[in-house]
Amino acid sequence: MQKNIFLILIFGAMIVWGASWSCIKIMNEYLPAAELVFIRYALTATASFFIVIILKQKFTIDRKSLFVSLLVALLTAIYGYVVFLGTKLGSASLAGAFINAFSPIITFILLALFYKRVIKRFDMYALWFGFLGTMLMLGVWQFDIQKIFSAYNLYFVLGAFLWSGITIASIHVRVNVAVFSFYMYFFTTIIVFIFADIDIATFKNTNTKFWLNTFFVAVISTSIATTLFFLGTKKLGADKVSSFMFITPISAIAVGILALNEKLDIITFIGVALAILAVYMLNRIWIFKSYI
Repeated sequence: MQKNIFLILIFGAMIVWGASWSCIKIMNEYLPAAELVFIRYALTATASFFIVIILKQKFTIDRKSLFVSLLVALLTAIYGYVVFLGTKLGSASLAGAFINAFSPIITFILLALFYKRVIKRFDMYALWFGFLGTMLMLGVWQFDIQKIFSAYNLYFVLGAFLWSGITIASIHVRVNVAVFSFYMYFFTTIIVFIFADIDIATFKNTNTKFWLNTFFVAVISTSIATTLFFLGTKKLGADKVSSFMFITPISAIAVGILALNEKLDIITFIGVALAILAVYMLNRIWIFKSYI
């Protein structure tokens, strides 16, 4: 019974992750990227603080995990800024599909290089599918240089690499995930605050719609859904839980179409499908199994 409950919660978390991209697009209508990143992670850090208390965990953290949390915080601050800029210029559904599908592929390649793992034939098939899917999502088939190297495409690619870096940096942290998340988001908030222009006037440009979407992204998606995902990983195993990640790109596209009336052409859909197939194939021989 408990296992089934966790599966349902993880499934919901993946839907939430995908839906959050449309909320980010809506948030962009109100404030500049730096201010949005600060507000998002300030709320996330606050929610993470209460999650640690609810889970009855201590805020104790070892030096290695503290250092990693600082490193991940820096990457997260840049990632958050890139995500807001990318979704402001481009499609929220494509951003969610591209970053969530392309990042695991990058992670696999980087870990293979770091650990000097031999990439076998089956791996190569998966990577080729991922490469082809990525190229289709970037619009290479249109042979339009301006579109291929458009600002939002470059932001999406950078976002995928940054998320991969966050994933790799977090692998060897042994402290409780809720505790690590609190420190990470707390440090992220401090880093972003240095560059954000926050004052009373900032909040005059917001309304209920903005705060509802912000709450969904910062608390529901980033704090609660992420905690559920990692708790599920601990309870059910990384192999089973990671397979649910394929739901996120599909959710991002579906919500983008329904909520924002975004449209993706059939070639882009094929690209997303190929990238998801690649991640599925890599997941069957997931490198984390050997090195976590």
